[in-house]
Amino acid sequence: MRSSKCNRCGRTLKNPVYMEIGYGKVCAAKMGISVPSKKRVDDTIEPERNQGSFIPFRGDIICRRTEHGPEVNIPHRFVKHSPAGFEWGYAGSGPVDLALNALAMYIGREKAEENGLYQEFKREFIATLPFEGGVIKREQVLAWLKEKGCVLHETVMAEA
Repeated sequence: MRSSKCNRCGRTLKNPVYMEIGYGKVCAAKMGISVPSKKRVDDTIEPERNQGSFIPFRGDIICRRTEHGPEVNIPHRFVKHSPAGFEWGYAGSGPVDLALNALAMYIGREKAEENGLYQEFKREFIATLPFEGGVIKREQVLAWLKEKGCVLHETVMAEA
């Protein structure tokens, strides 16, 4: 799902690369989001999208509080429980949506929802984050997924 506005600052996005990730160039850099190259977008995103696949997230999940409220480097692409946005530090609807969207960035939405996996992820990672925020390392997420029996595609494991 593409976004025409930056999820951080609200500015209009025109570049399809940044529309795909939901953040502008500056905001993506501030949030620690790796931006695929133009070649990667042209050659990989579109064919994978048509096959129902995804581009795996290669970063850590960064949650922090600002004067504008909770800020996360994961776009809120799938609104399943919380139209008000992401949260963490407890087991409510905001943390559930963060868990779903975070796992979907690593393994795709279908796998994240399979057998309530994102709910387990919420309980173990999102609900336990301190109120002020924190970082969930990519390596921790991949190790947890392997422990849960998820077969990870080689592109997910690349650079792990």
